[in-house]
Amino acid sequence: MQRKRLALHMKIRLSKGNFIFNNIHTRSMYKKEEIMSIYIKKNKFLFILTILTSVISSLGYVFMAVLLQQLLDIAMDKNIQQFIKMVIFSIVYFVVLGFFLYLQTLLCKKVICKIMLQIRSDVFRGTINHSIEDFEKKNTADYISVVTNDVKMLEDNFLLPLFEVVQYTVIFISSFVLMIYFDIIVTLCVIVAIAAMFLIPSLLGGTLEKRQNKFSSKLADFTVSLKDILSGFEIIKSYSMSNTVIQRFDRANNETIKSKYSVDRLLALNEGLSAFLALMVQIVVLFLSAYFIIAGRITVGTLLGMVQVSSNLANPLIMIFTNIPKMKSVHPIVEKLEIISKHSIFLPRNESIATYQSHISAKDLSFSYDGTTDILSGIDCLIEKGKKYVIVGKSGCGKSTLIKLLSGYYSTYKGKILYDDTEFHMLDKDSVVQLSSIIHQNIYMFDETIYDNICLHEHYPEEQVEKIIEDSGLTEFISELPTGLQYRVGENGSNLSGGQKQRIAVARALIRNKPILILDEGTSAIDMLTAYDIENRLLKMENLTLITITHHLEQNLLDKYDEIFYMENGHIKERGSFKHLVNTSSCFSEYFHLKK
Repeated sequence: MQRKRLALHMKIRLSKGNFIFNNIHTRSMYKKEEIMSIYIKKNKFLFILTILTSVISSLGYVFMAVLLQQLLDIAMDKNIQQFIKMVIFSIVYFVVLGFFLYLQTLLCKKVICKIMLQIRSDVFRGTINHSIEDFEKKNTADYISVVTNDVKMLEDNFLLPLFEVVQYTVIFISSFVLMIYFDIIVTLCVIVAIAAMFLIPSLLGGTLEKRQNKFSSKLADFTVSLKDILSGFEIIKSYSMSNTVIQRFDRANNETIKSKYSVDRLLALNEGLSAFLALMVQIVVLFLSAYFIIAGRITVGTLLGMVQVSSNLANPLIMIFTNIPKMKSVHPIVEKLEIISKHSIFLPRNESIATYQSHISAKDLSFSYDGTTDILSGIDCLIEKGKKYVIVGKSGCGKSTLIKLLSGYYSTYKGKILYDDTEFHMLDKDSVVQLSSIIHQNIYMFDETIYDNICLHEHYPEEQVEKIIEDSGLTEFISELPTGLQYRVGENGSNLSGGQKQRIAVARALIRNKPILILDEGTSAIDMLTAYDIENRLLKMENLTLITITHHLEQNLLDKYDEIFYMENGHIKERGSFKHLVNTSSCFSEYFHLKK
């Protein structure tokens, strides 16, 4: 068994080493480049193809001004043969242009979908790769908001505007060249009008970025509030809180909409100013061209072509100067996504894999959740392999916190936690968590089948699954179900009773055969006979280290534990076997008899 475990640890180390080696370059890119440039490079072939088709379709769109000029001049000359040739050419031209416009739109949507898929995947992987301690620093709804709201904002305010800027930049440059071809004097006048338009993004971009960041925060707060309200739906109905939560929702909703409107208001100002200046460009072109026709400098066809080109100068500028502030405004969101998604890349570590060959020990252990009030203080304990321990004490004395620390949930403690004499901070944190299975009082169930909730999408022999079902007391319940193990449990086990969820949780823990099993009030929802039977079976497993937190003080079971820890106010007040404590201890004996 020891040789197998060592081989498994070596395999994990080797696989992690290969994964690290393959991702060092990727990780270094995260340090040097913004996250968006990385995703563009990942899809560079599709991205370049999209840009190429955008350039071709944009040039084709601009060239329509030349067609209009030629068509009007031919009409003015009343040349029917040239007119027929122009009609045939135009039909072919518009068919080809239509194809490229379709191809450009299709490729644009394709590359955006791929990038969005990759961003969401990396953000989710980064979220999952958080340690339990880091994950709990934020509300779950904050992560949901990032994956949904912030990623969507990135699509709307960066990816879509990016392709629009590229497209309209090509239209603007080619139209500008065409304008020079038509008349240089008109072009110089247009340049003066355009220069004023360049000031808008620089004036509004910084303010828009701040408001966009505030809006992102408000969306996250709104998601947190909504999740909190819906999670407490049963309490809301039981205590007639409907009016209160509606008012709370309305406040959060109003604040979010106000924040959004502040962004939209600035965007409207940006768009309005850009549209006004673009209109000025067209007016300059129109009046100058009309004057040059009177002066005999240009033809009527050239006037039409210049008016068309001027719209190709003005409208693209409106889009460019509208989109540039949008793209700048997502910088805080990009930073937020980058911070989360970087967790999806493993960094090189010098940490060792945690082992449990002999013992886990805590020495002078203290811990505080908020950094001010100690939940645990001066804890010394030894958990030897294969032995059975029970932790008892009044609610709030620190029992569950101690278990979480020994299981590797938190690292911000004082003192030492040793795994086979190696300190926790020198070990790979994930490997520490993998040493134990914990059965909590509040069990979470995925909205899947009973089988999936037990095996968690891992493969186990049918005989092993059947034995675990029997050991956890599920046999009778499953036999009564029409679909047996394939019965869907509903959202968080809504189709199950509390006791049934508890039994499934026991089966989920036992089937993994980890060296440590922790029952944190894990059989509290099961009837006394089944609870006694399960705990008694666990106590008989020789290679299993069992740590039980309980308020049910059954003498026949307590007597089978190797050691009892009695806790008060964050301290282990007394320890020893049941017979020793009940006969010599004042605190545990009083607590035991009071419970009885």
